[in-house]
Amino acid sequence: MIKALIFDCFGVFYPDPVFAYMRDPQTPKSDGEALHNLDKQAAVGELSKEGFVTQAAKITGQSIAETEQRFFKGVDFDNKLAEFIPTIRDQYKTALLSNIGADMMEGFFSHSDYAKLFDEVVLSGAVGIAKPDPAIFELTCKRLGVELNEAVMIDDMQSTVDCVRTLGMKGICYKDFEQFSSELETLLRSQ
Repeated sequence: MIKALIFDCFGVFYPDPVFAYMRDPQTPKSDGEALHNLDKQAAVGELSKEGFVTQAAKITGQSIAETEQRFFKGVDFDNKLAEFIPTIRDQYKTALLSNIGADMMEGFFSHSDYAKLFDEVVLSGAVGIAKPDPAIFELTCKRLGVELNEAVMIDDMQSTVDCVRTLGMKGICYKDFEQFSSELETLLRSQ
């Protein structure tokens, strides 16, 4: 029986600004790879937000302020998803699980957003484990007080969804709110 929904952040609540930069046809492949490497370092707590912004500014050729704006501010938010979650919290526990530096989430969610949306927030940079390492899914479920087979991971990466399914979790690959809502409804009806 499903007892918890675990949400990724980027690609679900927000478009992923690092992947957007990497996929931009104007971005040289080496710059995209260098930025992705910075992102991976931040995700496991090896690089602070300040370090990320400073080094990303060098890669993108932008000022520190422009780089911070590009990667940490002014990013579209999925309001439909944010409005939906409070409607299910009396039935399901919820968590945010994101590969991001411990000090990099500020500006994306306020403390009141966290309280309204999630029972737990697990940031890979804070715990030193990043998706798709099974340990981060186990940790998140433990913090929620549920077994792996009682949780659904909602992530924009099919590889993450495939990984959690091998652990006994359910998974939904997020494209947009309507697709997610339909798949979740089907999943919940089938249990």
